Amino acid sequence: MKKNYQILLLTLVLLSIIGSSIKVVHADDDSSEMKTVLFLNSYHKGYKWSDDIYDGIKSILNSNDINLELQVEFMDTQRVTDNQYLQSLFDTYKYKFKNRHFDLIISSDEPAFNFLLAYGEVLFPDTPVVFCGVNYFEQNMLNENKLFTGVVEGFDISATIDIALEHQPNTNTIYYVNDDTTTGTSIMKEFSKVMPEYKDQLNFIKLDGVNLDEITKKAQNLPAGSIILYLVYFKDNEGNHYEYNQASSIISYTSLTPIYGVWDFTLGYGIIGGKLTSGFYQGETAATIAVSVLNGVAPSQIPVITEKTTHYQFDYVQLKKFGIKVDELPLNSIIINLEKTSKRQILILNSYNKGLKWTDDLEIGIKSALKDNLDNIEFTYEFMDVQKNTDPVYLQNLYELLVRKYKNKHFDLIITTDDVAFNFIKTYHNTIYATVPTIFCGVNFFEESMLAHKENFTGVVESYDLRGTIDVAIKINPSINKIIVINDTSVTGQANIKNLHLLIPDYSDRVIFEIWDDINMSEVQKKVETLKDDSIILLLSFNRDKSNNNFSYDESIQMISAHASVPIYGVWDFYLGKGLLGGVLTSGVTHGETVGQMALQILEGKNPSDIPVVINSPNIYMFDYNMLKKFNINSNSLPIGSNIINTPSTISDFYNNNKKLLIAFIYIFSALCIIVSLMYKNIRIRKVAEEKERLYALTDPLTKIPNRRAGMEHLAALLENPSNDKSQVTVCFIDINNLKMINDTFGHRSGDDVIKEICRLVTSSLRSVDMLCRFGGDEFLIIFNNISMEEVTQTLNKINEAITLYNQHSNKPYVIGISSGFSQYNKENCNNIDALIEQADIEMYKNKRLYREKDN
Repeated sequence: MKKNYQILLLTLVLLSIIGSSIKVVHADDDSSEMKTVLFLNSYHKGYKWSDDIYDGIKSILNSNDINLELQVEFMDTQRVTDNQYLQSLFDTYKYKFKNRHFDLIISSDEPAFNFLLAYGEVLFPDTPVVFCGVNYFEQNMLNENKLFTGVVEGFDISATIDIALEHQPNTNTIYYVNDDTTTGTSIMKEFSKVMPEYKDQLNFIKLDGVNLDEITKKAQNLPAGSIILYLVYFKDNEGNHYEYNQASSIISYTSLTPIYGVWDFTLGYGIIGGKLTSGFYQGETAATIAVSVLNGVAPSQIPVITEKTTHYQFDYVQLKKFGIKVDELPLNSIIINLEKTSKRQILILNSYNKGLKWTDDLEIGIKSALKDNLDNIEFTYEFMDVQKNTDPVYLQNLYELLVRKYKNKHFDLIITTDDVAFNFIKTYHNTIYATVPTIFCGVNFFEESMLAHKENFTGVVESYDLRGTIDVAIKINPSINKIIVINDTSVTGQANIKNLHLLIPDYSDRVIFEIWDDINMSEVQKKVETLKDDSIILLLSFNRDKSNNNFSYDESIQMISAHASVPIYGVWDFYLGKGLLGGVLTSGVTHGETVGQMALQILEGKNPSDIPVVINSPNIYMFDYNMLKKFNINSNSLPIGSNIINTPSTISDFYNNNKKLLIAFIYIFSALCIIVSLMYKNIRIRKVAEEKERLYALTDPLTKIPNRRAGMEHLAALLENPSNDKSQVTVCFIDINNLKMINDTFGHRSGDDVIKEICRLVTSSLRSVDMLCRFGGDEFLIIFNNISMEEVTQTLNKINEAITLYNQHSNKPYVIGISSGFSQYNKENCNNIDALIEQADIEMYKNKRLYREKDN
């Protein structure tokens, strides 16, 4: 059977590859309006929880047909929390986004949510917000914010405690770890609701201390019958901050007490596991809501989602440590075995924004060179976003923000990309990074004097081959006498012009250069339409025009090439495929690979001053077949060894490129005949497994009767069914008498036997349409439908008679019994689930008092 599944899986994988290849052909056929989405992340890149949320968001947005641009902002409020920092963030964003419109904002976690509640309308007026990762939520928070909706970060603490008690059945005390951060306060509110469920079974004690060291020492000496519930611990009472994995790892290292948790980002860092909440599923859910809003649904029409997005997850290392077998875990549990490592810290300070191809390609190249060491490296990313925000006030605020943010942060290495980040590090290196090695890259204009007294610096100059591009353009277009140079006045643009002016004299007898820099995009588009065949265009960079309109690299090349009557040449590969004919192009990936090789040497101990600055980074001839065809240029006129993209595929090309795939497909097609015959059987097995999983999720593991969740779903269905007579819905709240005394005197095994026996006796007295569910601990609910109060009373009498008869014939050293209370649906007082249960609970306690008075 296992072999059959492997064949089926291989079939689906290969078929999906073929399907993906087909979709790529149509990827550029997109005429829909571009939507812009801001993802406001409370924390920092590299923090697992928010990274998982981001991955979940991308998994949905990338799979939809919406044409959108996703911009990410990291608030970094876990490491910097003071009000002055938040004010600096507000001032920075005010300048940064004053001319920027977003169609939607997605926020993750409390700090971003609270920040948008406070400042959202000022910074982003009339912009819908979808939040996620919020621990504590009340609907009245949105009374003044009708454009907000989202998903609450639900926890299933009860399920974690229940599975812990299954693993450690002799537990009588739970020591919990929690801090007083915003997140800690929110989760404590939820935990406080759970504790009463176990009042007769467990004691709850906070494992507290002035700092983490005190807590760790206390955790070393906990008595038998204890477990630790790790909620969250980002900051101690002395103000020391901890990464998401630090505190749980430190406590676990010296403690012999089992530790359970509620977040999946602590898995692999000291906890056994539990019913854990996941950032990825939070992101998925938020992105699904976002798609609905972008498609026109008003946020006020989308209810806030409060259901729990949790899964059973465990760490095999901890399971083994405490002798817990895998087959004792809930069905479909996720089991991991991560190994804690000491990671080197690298800050990548980017001049531009995430999503810009040049910046992303640099990261790909850096990581490619470090691929064998990535498990031992932790990256921190900072995006200065200066391409879209050039106001000097913004830059000054940004500098102050970065200095405040990283002044107490340790890094083993800093990598800067492009000129602005390089200039920032040169200015502030001695202030906040005095001893940290620094590698720069993407710097267009460089002189050795720039590194005077900078012994910790080395890097790679972005040495594009401007001469090579001009020479190949003249060779391909021999009849030209004019080169139109399109360039802006940004820092990069100024460096471009300096480099160009060094070359112009060498071409004085061949062509003239006409420079367009102090000009608007609309003027450029009009002028390129009228150029004659004696001209070509050399596009250097044009991200900001005369009126300070900003354009991405993709936007600038596409807007110019759409109107150009002559070929466009360039020096950067990120223009290729968007309207650039070609040239001698520099690549962000190869540039990044060179930086990564330098980084590896420094991490191994080499001094940056012993690594020469790379002045000539690699460049290659690259051209676009579609542009060659548009301007009737024969590919035979290109230099030997040129790379050409978008070349049409022949049948022979298709066969050669997909030979292995086609052979595999033939084998698979043959195997399909066998697979189809097994499909029916496989489907039945899967359905049986799914049914078992569903029943497990709705069944109390001790008594095998429906659990609280199943009972609440059943009661809700009765009340929501319009054809059902709600006045015939009755709830009976039952509490087992003297269970704590039995547990304390005769042990928890006897207490468990009492619980199971009560369930048997009650169930035997009910109709088939009635439901008994375990509400929690020693509390149960009977849910009646289509029954009168007289019949309910008769049923209870029957239950009590069964219990009395049991006591008469039992040889147990104790007597069992129950207290109960009823409530029946009515429109005035008991018209919802909460009211029904509350009224029944009140009646039960009245009867319990009478029982105790009688017993005394």
